[in-house]
Amino acid sequence: MKIGLMYASDYGYAASNSYWTTNMRGYDSASIRNNNWMYMGLYEWTISRRSGDSGGAFMVSSAGSLVSDDVVYGNKPAVRPSFYLTSFTTYVSGSGSSADPIRIS
Repeated sequence: MKIGLMYASDYGYAASNSYWTTNMRGYDSASIRNNNWMYMGLYEWTISRRSGDSGGAFMVSSAGSLVSDDVVYGNKPAVRPSFYLTSFTTYVSGSGSSADPIRIS
């Protein structure tokens, strides 16, 4: 298992597949936000960098669209850790609540 930030594509593919051909700058429409399980209404960094410059990265805006900006940003975007499971990762227990978190091995 590896832990890191989400890729821009992780956010894009979290939307209903009927939106996968939409440019992610257009993910700020209510219909897409309501059909994207990763949308939280926050500015959030991704691990995806802009090509060709130093310091630029992509983030999800509070409106839901993918935007790019310099690493120093006034709105103080959130960081949401993501983890990627291997085919050997197994469910151990838990319902997913804070009192009974999901445990994996």
